[in-house]
Amino acid sequence: MTKTTMGVKLKIIFSASENKGKDSLLDNRFGRAAGFAVYEEETNQWSWIDNASNVNAAGGAGVQAGQAVVNSGAEVYIGAQLGPKAMAVLARSTMKLFAGVPGKTARGNYELFKAGKLEKIE
Repeated sequence: MTKTTMGVKLKIIFSASENKGKDSLLDNRFGRAAGFAVYEEETNQWSWIDNASNVNAAGGAGVQAGQAVVNSGAEVYIGAQLGPKAMAVLARSTMKLFAGVPGKTARGNYELFKAGKLEKIE
């Protein structure tokens, strides 16, 4: 366990380009990501939050996606860098934010997170 988790079982959400659970590739976009892969450490279960309504939105995609991420109840976000509007939404939550590594899967980024190797987004 890293200092980040302090022994607590977390709910972690990843910006993802596909709905393949732990094998979902990280999306380098936030507001227009295909969706969000959600991992619950306590149950070892993966789920999906679809973001299709924002992929082609004329505006407000970051805010709407940010609200969906906050509403998920996740304690940790791992993924794309955030625009100012999305950051404003997520900053109002208690969620910890980390920059994921593009080209890696959710599981690969989860392992980097557990090893304390992801950079915090502030």
